[in-house]
Amino acid sequence: MFKYKVFDNFLINEDFQEVSKLNLGEISDNGKRVFHNRIYKNGKIESSCISKETIKRMHDKYFSKALNVLEELSPKKVNLYEYSEFHIVIAGKDYIYPIHVDAHSKLLSGVIYLNPKKNTGTRLYEENKKNFIDLEWKSNRALFFSRSKNSFHSYKSNGISDRITLIYNL
Repeated sequence: MFKYKVFDNFLINEDFQEVSKLNLGEISDNGKRVFHNRIYKNGKIESSCISKETIKRMHDKYFSKALNVLEELSPKKVNLYEYSEFHIVIAGKDYIYPIHVDAHSKLLSGVIYLNPKKNTGTRLYEENKKNFIDLEWKSNRALFFSRSKNSFHSYKSNGISDRITLIYNL
């Protein structure tokens, strides 16, 4: 199994409440929508659903923690840092994303579970893709890992509620 880190209550309450209450519109039961938000190391900000002020504030609060996780999991990648992503993903109640590894551009992959209170977390696979563990969904729980050729994972909604997450990548 690849290395990963889990943090409960990752965001402070003010930030969690703000990103949890974003008006994201409707999604089909099998659909997925990604709202892209990014801050570059030179300070340039791109936002689609989170205000630029909030992106800056969150970057200032959580970047050192995320960078420390990257340093622990994959120290050779630290010097490659160019930007932080704060994407919001809404997946319909019946959405299923297959087993995959993340893109090479992601130095550190992170997901913070936002809404609802109960849903399905992330499934982490061993290299053979047969053995796995299910990370339980808890609001404001964060999962981080550094992408590798064996960091296989998948996720799906629980068939009852839409699944809303904050994707925090370096």
